[in-house]
Amino acid sequence: MKTNFCDEERKTKRGRPTKHNQSRIKKRLQPYYQKGVSASAASKAAQLNVKTVLKYFSEWDKKILEFEDSDFLKRAKITKERTIQALDKEIISLDDHEKEINSLKNVARQTGNVLHFEKLSRLKLKISDQKFKILSAKINLINTPTAYTVIDLEKNNEQ
Repeated sequence: MKTNFCDEERKTKRGRPTKHNQSRIKKRLQPYYQKGVSASAASKAAQLNVKTVLKYFSEWDKKILEFEDSDFLKRAKITKERTIQALDKEIISLDDHEKEINSLKNVARQTGNVLHFEKLSRLKLKISDQKFKILSAKINLINTPTAYTVIDLEKNNEQ
């Protein structure tokens, strides 16, 4: 059953909805928007035209961007930098552990303790794998544009 929000008195489905019906549409779409449901899925669930849903979703997106002021942007940038610093500290710590394991491997090799040498080799591989994961996360974080960059790009695209 399709909803009829446009003009219920005339029983028509064409044209713009009245102000009252617009607010009813917004109330109906708001839960989908808040849950992050796509416009096409929301249009099917709410039985509305996808362009109508896109209109309201875009309107809400713009309002959210307007509310996010420079304080939020500064906090986001600071958080990103702190996270990068924490990843750097973890990489340094893993490097120190790796050096220590190399020393222990040399001792195990010199004493002929093959089992200990193999355990240390596996541990070194795990540390190398962890370092790779942290480096990948750091590179992804560094290459992710900050909110400043995204907003500037959107402003440039609008002009």
